[in-house]
Amino acid sequence: MIFTEDTLDDFVRTSDSLGGAGAPACSAYWAGFSYTPTYPVNQSLDPFSEAYISEQLALHREISGREFNQSENELCPFDMKAHTRAINPYDHPEPSILAMHIERLTRALGKAGSRKGGCMLDMGCGWGLSSEIGAYLGYRVSAVDINPNFVKLVNARAKKSGWPITAVQSEFETYKPEPETDFVLFYECLHHAVRVWEVIKTMADSLSAPRGKLLLAGEPIADTWWMHWGLRLDPLSVYCMRKFGWFESGWSQPFLEECFRRAGLSIEIEFEHDGSTAIGRRILMAEYNAPQYLAVTRSSGLTLEGEAALLSGRGSLDIAFPGGATRAYINYMCYRPKGLQIDMSSGGQLLASKVAVAGLNHLAIPRLADQMTIELDCATWVPNDDVKNGDTRTIGVHVQSISFF
Repeated sequence: MIFTEDTLDDFVRTSDSLGGAGAPACSAYWAGFSYTPTYPVNQSLDPFSEAYISEQLALHREISGREFNQSENELCPFDMKAHTRAINPYDHPEPSILAMHIERLTRALGKAGSRKGGCMLDMGCGWGLSSEIGAYLGYRVSAVDINPNFVKLVNARAKKSGWPITAVQSEFETYKPEPETDFVLFYECLHHAVRVWEVIKTMADSLSAPRGKLLLAGEPIADTWWMHWGLRLDPLSVYCMRKFGWFESGWSQPFLEECFRRAGLSIEIEFEHDGSTAIGRRILMAEYNAPQYLAVTRSSGLTLEGEAALLSGRGSLDIAFPGGATRAYINYMCYRPKGLQIDMSSGGQLLASKVAVAGLNHLAIPRLADQMTIELDCATWVPNDDVKNGDTRTIGVHVQSISFF
């Protein structure tokens, strides 16, 4: 069945009369759906240009029947008290639907690989289901949504439960994340952004450690309608645009890969039966294990111990940046449960001062020169005093590798 701009209101009315999205009768009505745009989008334009954005916004006005205004059109009413009291924030009447979302989310969050207590940024948190699952898994969660009522709901439930979740209201393209973010999650929401490449770049810049990741789950990656990106023309997307005014876009795989590349991220895409997961990491220029690196450069105060280099007290090493790298990371393990203080400087300038937590840590080194001498000052401990393991040495931290990005 072919629909055009003139028949979209009838399409929505009929869909609603049949029970709306998800109802069997509505699904049967949508079978064979096809939308023929009136506005001819010029796909020869640069897909990153304002001219191409204007083309897609013109098509959005055609399909939605209104001016583009996400601060108004992306909102939806709900019963605040009911969702605050509910066992889960989504409070969906169909347990199977809720189970599907939980499965998708836990599968994506399992790929984050972050340490317990790490910082998760939940973009487009909505009801807060993804935030609460993240907190349940042991992450500190910062949540963001354009809908102020969703923000109130997430904060109210966090206060009630005591989970470490803090939500704020913002649009995607104006939000500035805090640094030191272990991973950023977009679950079924990044496609509402217009300039998705700018959002990805902003998120990438907030990933503090070389292991930081950007996760996209349940996002539309397809080249069905557009060479690069544009509004999805399937029945559900057209229905949501016409009924609510939402911005329902999608991207071809090459275009999304280019967005990640421009942000300095590599990308892995896993296509599954119920959606896709995209994982972005900083583009690695080179990585060396500690013994390998120390064998070809000058260092002091570092003692080789297996696959690591033990730093106890003061030490230094030369960092030689490969071409194209803008920063380096010293990746080291702290085995003391209480953590250890470590300071890093170069040429008398303090670059970092932090308490290394138990587990894997990273010291970021900005490229101030092609070659830099890095001075390290690390507190020491006696393992037997803290963990009663019989090791009476006075030691510090174990440098595992040097990474360049």
